[in-house]
Amino acid sequence: MRGSRWPWLKILAGALVIFGLAMFNINAEAVINGDAVECDGSPMRPDQWCVSAVGGGTHSYEEEKQSEARGALVGYAGAGLGILGIVLFIGHGITARRRS
Repeated sequence: MRGSRWPWLKILAGALVIFGLAMFNINAEAVINGDAVECDGSPMRPDQWCVSAVGGGTHSYEEEKQSEARGALVGYAGAGLGILGIVLFIGHGITARRRS
């Protein structure tokens, strides 16, 4: 009977850990760079434009700065979700031990 009372909690915790890690890893560069604004790995200055090598689109410094800020926010949110999943795993384990 151990841990069978709330099996959905383990599934939720695992999903949060996986989803959180994926969100953080996808946006890790924006989190690590801090306030630096880059265009294809090269630092940008406020008067520059970025011509993307992949899509060929152009973006201003301000657009790239906003994109980096959004990426950092999503990265931090992913880290938070992953930590929440770990806390749920630990809490579920403690609760299961106390019941047995």
